[in-house]
Amino acid sequence: MFRRIAAIVAAAAVAFAQESPGGPTLPAWNVLYGASEFRDAHRMFSAYLAKLRDEEQARRSKSIAGLSSVAEIRQYQTETRAKLRAALGGLPQRTPSNARVTGTLEREGYRVEKVIYESRPRYYVTGNVYVPRNGTAPYPAVLASVGHWGMGKTFEEYQRLGIYLARRGYIVLVYDVAGQGERREYFNPVLGRALIDPGGSHWFVTLEHGYAGAQAILTGGNYASYLVWDGIRGLDYLSERKDVDKERLACTGTSGGGLQTELLSAIDERIKVSIPVCYGGCNPDNPTRPGLTIADIDALIAPRPLLMIEATGDPRPGVAAKHERHRELEHVYKVSGEADKTRFIIVDGPHGYVSDMHKAAYSWLQRWFSGKAVKEADLNEPITAVEPAENLHATPSGEVSMSLGGETVASLNRSHAAQLASNRRPDADLKEAIRAKLGLGRPEPAHPPRSLGRVDRGSYLLEKIVYSSEPGIYVPSVLLLPKSAAPHPAVLFVNEDGKAEPGFVDRYLEPLVKAGIVVFSIDPRGMGETDPEAPRASKPTDYKKLVHDAESGFFHDSIRVGKTVIGMRTIDAMAGVSYLTTRSEVDPKRISAAGHGMGGLIALFAAAFDDRIRSVASTGALVSYSAIAESTLYSHRFGAFGPGFLTSFDLPDVASLIAPRPLLIHNPVDALHRVLDPEAVKQAYRATASAYRTAGQADRFQVQHETTTDGISRRYQAVFSRHD
Repeated sequence: MFRRIAAIVAAAAVAFAQESPGGPTLPAWNVLYGASEFRDAHRMFSAYLAKLRDEEQARRSKSIAGLSSVAEIRQYQTETRAKLRAALGGLPQRTPSNARVTGTLEREGYRVEKVIYESRPRYYVTGNVYVPRNGTAPYPAVLASVGHWGMGKTFEEYQRLGIYLARRGYIVLVYDVAGQGERREYFNPVLGRALIDPGGSHWFVTLEHGYAGAQAILTGGNYASYLVWDGIRGLDYLSERKDVDKERLACTGTSGGGLQTELLSAIDERIKVSIPVCYGGCNPDNPTRPGLTIADIDALIAPRPLLMIEATGDPRPGVAAKHERHRELEHVYKVSGEADKTRFIIVDGPHGYVSDMHKAAYSWLQRWFSGKAVKEADLNEPITAVEPAENLHATPSGEVSMSLGGETVASLNRSHAAQLASNRRPDADLKEAIRAKLGLGRPEPAHPPRSLGRVDRGSYLLEKIVYSSEPGIYVPSVLLLPKSAAPHPAVLFVNEDGKAEPGFVDRYLEPLVKAGIVVFSIDPRGMGETDPEAPRASKPTDYKKLVHDAESGFFHDSIRVGKTVIGMRTIDAMAGVSYLTTRSEVDPKRISAAGHGMGGLIALFAAAFDDRIRSVASTGALVSYSAIAESTLYSHRFGAFGPGFLTSFDLPDVASLIAPRPLLIHNPVDALHRVLDPEAVKQAYRATASAYRTAGQADRFQVQHETTTDGISRRYQAVFSRHD
């Protein structure tokens, strides 16, 4: 206790020593505080990504505006539709849908059929078909994809949509999107809620979509690909019904269902009329990529009739942006000679699919399917009671997982990952394959590094450094310098929880500098001092934080501009190595890299691409990307993942590129951050061990399990002292 108090007093004394006459006392380990130019450090990474995203949007808008003939539009659409399919990770082969009706409700003017079909083998889609009781078959049909309401197809506004159109001669299929309604994929019957949703809220669907979607990204797909295929198979089901006119198929939906309407209409030309409402979904539902913006997707619908509906209840900036996007789209329709086939309207009301939207949708459908204008009297609808949710369930329990079992996005992705692993062969140029998947460029410093001050901490010197890795990105860091004669070996250190995490300095950094090693501890972009949500723990306490935190936004925005978070942070680390080579206190032939948590992955990737790093230690890092794909639940932040990583490589492949340089894999963890047994790790890293044996340096690759801080520090010193 007395030692601890003495340490606190000593630390306070050092901090006080940094106070300049008449100036403030600055923190010892934070670099950017007190400098006005860095007051928006927490926005740095998001601003960088926003700039790239805006530039991409401008390029695509210019491309669309440049279309000047029907032939050019057709060529553009052919190329763009191929990009959309690629962004979706390709679409599977059609298999028997085994569609069946499990019950029927007879109501005035319509009936409701409760249906189940399989969009993939044993991957069940639950739906309600609203069928007219008046008129003569075959009827035109509407596919209605549900937005992000937990009730799914039983949500009141969708019931009213189905009733409204069925009474006017349309068959309507309202189906549960994966992760909602009867298709909750993480539902636990004991808890009575989804495992990943602590509150069981109405909006749990965004957690399910985001959580399963990040896993699907690793295997080259995404959540959108599962949603789109469910909709395509819904169109198949409608087309197979004898009471449906398959030449008169339409699609509509609101919110996330509106985005699905855009995607389905873009990719499946059987949809003759498209009506997205209050359109826009959560990040994992959106497959936009470089060269493919949502404006491109909308342009694929032309020249088929397209009515885009917004609500006054939606945020004004978003509505204005959509209106501007529609103006771009109008150009495509005008060049096609079909200017009258698209409209953008704003309806008074909340975000959703309200009564006036039903009227607008019906009028639009009638215009193009019957060629007749609708009388005002035909638009009005008497108030009709909606059904309790249980009346509309297609399964006995109201949960597919309980009544039918079957596949989920996670289980299908797990099978896909296993297939990739069994088929994956060493790439002729593995390093370049990994570089491409990372979207890895090279550091391009925009400004020279700056020292923001130096402090004598008794046994060593502390210097605060800010360096640039590329335009718009600066990296706060601290340099710990031994007082003994130079040059010294050096280690670049990356800690997932930031260089100033409580206890990190005295447990890991100070023992190294006291052993005569220069320590350069950095905060790559979006971490530590530039993390919008710092301080925070590397292992989230609930899944809502995992799916909806700033890191998730970085992850999705990076994919849209052709980059990865882990790749960009690797660039930051490589720029840090470059800085170390300029310091006279450092021996450039004895530079190492180390990292904790995600920092361990950054150290691995940096060493794989930077031969100046002569030895590596990774502590508490994810053992493999396969571990994420194989597990139903995981707790690693999305920034560690990237599109299609598992189609080309896994982390042991990255480690093999470091051979024959010394490498310590220390206390690696599984998908849920549980420390693994060394033997299990050695099994996972067989390829790495083989690379070291081939190089005749088998003893330079170590897998270790250590529980004490002193033990870890000693192992670090041993690894960092070994250089070629």
